[in-house]
Amino acid sequence: MSKIYKTQGIILRNLSYSETSIILDIYSREIGLASYIVSGVRKSKSKIANVFHPMNIIELVAYRNDSKLSRIKEAGLHIRYQSLNVDVIKSTLGVFYIDLIRSSIKEKEKNESLYDHISETLQDLDRSELDLAQKPLVYSIALASYLGFELSDNYTEVNRYFDLTSGQFIDNDLRHKHIINEDISLAIHQLLRGQVVTSKERRTEVLDALMAYYRFHIEGFKTLKSLKVLRTLLS
Repeated sequence: MSKIYKTQGIILRNLSYSETSIILDIYSREIGLASYIVSGVRKSKSKIANVFHPMNIIELVAYRNDSKLSRIKEAGLHIRYQSLNVDVIKSTLGVFYIDLIRSSIKEKEKNESLYDHISETLQDLDRSELDLAQKPLVYSIALASYLGFELSDNYTEVNRYFDLTSGQFIDNDLRHKHIINEDISLAIHQLLRGQVVTSKERRTEVLDALMAYYRFHIEGFKTLKSLKVLRTLLS
């Protein structure tokens, strides 16, 4: 039996279905990760099609059905972005962040603190004007802590190598195959201290290291399709 509920949700994916419908992956505050169907939204006269773009934070009323797709009854924007959907750089960063989230979240149960973090991060990106090139690195590090594999800033003169297995800095154990080199490890340490990585090449190397960290800690984590475009715009 279907149950009607109202919640806030962040759209992670939008797929066309039949001639006029779409299927959405939405991470909501009350339910967590779930898939929904919206009928008639692809008609030329639809007034709410723009509501269902990935990255949008919406309010929705839906019929919950555990045995099949939930159906959205009503929906509207909860947050109206000022620049995120129109600024090319911000939009690219947002797509990367949503791509990272969709590839990382495996549990469907609700997690209000994670939802609030994702929502606040998207709004931060919408408001931001400076240091946009740092955002993919900062967001990746912050999200890891909410997913259960936080990076530890225990960097010292001895422990100068970031260990992908533990998320900590260790000494240079040559028997260990999962450590990051000294220069990139230093850059990760600087980011953890809120400092800026100024070199474009180093930012790319750090982002690659962080994606390797995600692959190590999330089973089935795949290379993000958004990375190629992100690197092109931020190079």
